[in-house]
Amino acid sequence: MTESDAVTQFDPAKIDFEQAYQDKTLIEGVDMGRLPWDIGRPQPVLVEFEQAGGVNGQVLDIGCGPGDNAIYLAGLGYQVAGLDAAPTAIEEARARAAARGAAVPFSIADATRLDGYDDRFDTVISSALFHCLAPEQRRDHVAALHRVMRPGARLLQCCFADTDHSAAYAPYAIGEDELRTCFAAPGWSLNALRIDRMVTITPPPPVRKILAERGFEPESAATGALLLPIWVLQAQRV
Repeated sequence: MTESDAVTQFDPAKIDFEQAYQDKTLIEGVDMGRLPWDIGRPQPVLVEFEQAGGVNGQVLDIGCGPGDNAIYLAGLGYQVAGLDAAPTAIEEARARAAARGAAVPFSIADATRLDGYDDRFDTVISSALFHCLAPEQRRDHVAALHRVMRPGARLLQCCFADTDHSAAYAPYAIGEDELRTCFAAPGWSLNALRIDRMVTITPPPPVRKILAERGFEPESAATGALLLPIWVLQAQRV
């Protein structure tokens, strides 16, 4: 397959995340070195949330990937659990936690079920998960979150926003109306919903070319990292 063929056939909604973690590749024939969300540090949005007093009690990092958000919070003294559906991601998260001396239990779990975690958490962090779930999975995921969160627990969720070019990179881009419906009364209190940016890696040239061919010229940080539009949602479980 040529690079041009890869551009044409690439469908973000069909990503096999376990395979992606194994190969460090999202697009056939394009070696990324590391996956876009694996920036080796916590997302700035999470850092801001914690510094504003948004984190307390027992914490869940759902869709934790290689674990940097959970490890960051554990380093601040929080009791954090990390869950992800991809076994290779969990293996990497455990390795990073061990290397940094962080006591974080990382486990494999289905985000649409979260069996065995009922009424467990006071804070849930969800970064770049919601937009990986199909519509029916998103409904099940929200119900599972409600079940594992204690009354009054807080949720910070970041997901790709539905923009003119989100189809170039987002498995499923999420609209404002869906978020307001999913996290509405009587089960939820939606405290804040705004557009921000997610920091991703500095992509290799073939990835920039693919995005350009799809009509998207993303914003970049001074470091070269891409900044992709996301919804930042803060909600409270009623």
